[in-house]
Amino acid sequence: MPKAQLQDPAVRQRLAAFIARASGQAVGAIEASPLVGGAIQENWLVDVVLADRHQQLVLRTDAPSRVAMSHGRAQEFALLRAAHDAGVTVPEPLWLCRDPAVLGQDFYLMRRVAGVAQGNRVVKDLRLGGDRKQLASRLGAELARIHTIRPGAAGLQFLPLPRSSPALDEIARLRADLDGRDNGHPVLEWGLRWLERKAPPTGEIVLVHHDFRSGNYMVDDAGLTAVLDWEFAAWGDPMTDIGWFCAKCWRYGAEGLEAGGIAPRADFYRGYEAASGRRIDADAVHYWEVMAHLRWAVIALQQMDRHLRGGEQSLELALTGRVLPELERTIIELVAPGPWPAPAAADAAAAEQPPAAILLDEARRVLLEGLLPVLPEDRRLEARMIANAMAIGGRESAAFRPASPDSRALAAAIRAGRHDDDDSLRDRLAAQVLARLAISNPKALPK
Repeated sequence: MPKAQLQDPAVRQRLAAFIARASGQAVGAIEASPLVGGAIQENWLVDVVLADRHQQLVLRTDAPSRVAMSHGRAQEFALLRAAHDAGVTVPEPLWLCRDPAVLGQDFYLMRRVAGVAQGNRVVKDLRLGGDRKQLASRLGAELARIHTIRPGAAGLQFLPLPRSSPALDEIARLRADLDGRDNGHPVLEWGLRWLERKAPPTGEIVLVHHDFRSGNYMVDDAGLTAVLDWEFAAWGDPMTDIGWFCAKCWRYGAEGLEAGGIAPRADFYRGYEAASGRRIDADAVHYWEVMAHLRWAVIALQQMDRHLRGGEQSLELALTGRVLPELERTIIELVAPGPWPAPAAADAAAAEQPPAAILLDEARRVLLEGLLPVLPEDRRLEARMIANAMAIGGRESAAFRPASPDSRALAAAIRAGRHDDDDSLRDRLAAQVLARLAISNPKALPK
């Protein structure tokens, strides 16, 4: 669905007719406006008069391109309903529409919940969320409630059970994605090989949210108001969600606060253990934190693909591909901590990620199309000059970009286990990561 479609009066009238049929109530005035956030799906605020009462709903539908791992909207609606029925603090799910005559694709409506969800803002603005230790404990208790949902739950028959084990199934999914790429990713293969060798046996199987983190829950000044974004949920090991929530990549710079950047992990653990009756094993969480960074690295590559190949122009998506060296650095730190070697040659930075020319081109488009029209007249010439400079820089970087080194052979050898006893591999991979990190984000280089 194009972003402008819901602002078409005819489309809004079709939406109003659907709401009337689904609710059994008369619909009056209806307006729709896009909401910020939602890197994978589109969210719209729908203001509607329903049975003579003004109500605010949220409509959730597909973005122009999608991430392979995410569910469709019908499946996400079923998951939201299951969570709501289990007592999880989520927006109330209202109606699912699968009639393409309304918007051209599946969508659902849920009741709007007040609050802020942006992860970096929640972490940094201490006025949000109330007492942070209590917030972390409450989130642990919410996660425990999610984990009460078990295979056989009504409406969730579409979720497959793990074939071998939750860990080995996830490794297979991530490897399948890497197999479809033009270049190898030795650091990711090295991390996946470690995970394969350390994989825990299958234990308790529960519904895992699979994206439970800062940025996917909503808070107001007092505390938690909703758990959001159920598009990755699956049957799995409950420690999956613990590791994901505590992963370094979701702390938004507050690295010392290991529970989502908001509190020490002990507060999060305490809430979870009290509500679930499970004991959290530190080694198990460490394993799933490594998995979290591998999984986010592959999702980052998929997000980059949406810009490069999926026809969805987005500076955010293009930049997401540049977080890969930071994730690889953390994978190395978690799997094999130790001193960092000197960076490798500069051509190691040419591995698969958005070239500088593409980033400059997309930034230039945002400047000209998004910012220039709203700038004061006396600043527009300056903005056009900046855009011209970016175009020149982009063409020059494209002309001098080194050929990307072919890492497929090394990646394949790592996967096959031929480097399991190679003590020098860690430092060779680390040196290449540092070379790329020096370009993508020098501030993230080890001190």
